[in-house]
Amino acid sequence: MKKLIDPQKSSETVSNILQKTYDVGKKTTVNIQKSAKSLSDKTKNDSYLRKLKKYNPIFPELYNSIDFNIPNIIMIVDDAVRRDVDVCEGSMGWLGKENDIEIFYLYNSAIEMSGIQFIPMVTCDAAYCVDSFDSNQFIKADYIFTRAQEERLAELKHIAFSLGAKSCSIEISASNTETNLKSKEKKLSEDVGIADFGVSTAEKSEQNMSRKESNQRRGKTEIQFEGSNRPRRPVLKWFAHDGNINRLIEMRFENGNAIKSEILELSGSSLTTMSEKAAYAMDMAIKKTGAKGKAKGSSDISSQVAKESHSKLIFKIEF
Repeated sequence: MKKLIDPQKSSETVSNILQKTYDVGKKTTVNIQKSAKSLSDKTKNDSYLRKLKKYNPIFPELYNSIDFNIPNIIMIVDDAVRRDVDVCEGSMGWLGKENDIEIFYLYNSAIEMSGIQFIPMVTCDAAYCVDSFDSNQFIKADYIFTRAQEERLAELKHIAFSLGAKSCSIEISASNTETNLKSKEKKLSEDVGIADFGVSTAEKSEQNMSRKESNQRRGKTEIQFEGSNRPRRPVLKWFAHDGNINRLIEMRFENGNAIKSEILELSGSSLTTMSEKAAYAMDMAIKKTGAKGKAKGSSDISSQVAKESHSKLIFKIEF
């Protein structure tokens, strides 16, 4: 018996087959598009991550997290230097390394956001080092030793005032010990494992001459008080661990045999702002940064530490 073909059903069957073919083709196209998009996204993401690693921007979220430790050196830079870099958009600056010393390059526009106090003032393209006594304060590299000396003198005057002294004088002088800068610089360079670059022969000669000054009076200050027999214990910072100063304070509080006067010779080597090794490493890092055009000049921290360690304070106090 001959089987009759229903034209309507045949049409529906063909239509279904075509629809399924279309759906499969569409699905395949969508999958191809998704794969292509995924590959494109991955490529873009990899490129973004590479740029993040290259520019190493610091965003407020990271800066304010407990996991972020501010480096000991901050360089203030103009935010325009990376304004057109997409991965740096919204950042406060970036982290960099010079001779294995980490440096935080902080945009001048993010200074207020940082919450850091810069002393004596904010200067673009200048390097600042952390205050040894307050990690929230950073001091301009070429001002560190001036400030340290001012603070030490002020503290000695405050000690005299608190102990009820009638007068005190502080004399600053250089030590009669000469040092060989050239050999010391070579040793320090070997210790920190960095090359001595960016220091001209003229600069070395000038440093060498400054190191060989001996017995030169550098200044004296005197102050008079009304005097008091009711001493108060002074708050110590620079002299907190100085045995002579602490003994002087204890003697002033002795009732049996009141002290009338004292002369103390305070060696600079016990009051250095930082070690010579640390100073030399920081010096070279800042010089290298300056050599790249990111800093206007550089301070000679290591020579200042040497001067500081070979000086002394003569403290005279009368009650």
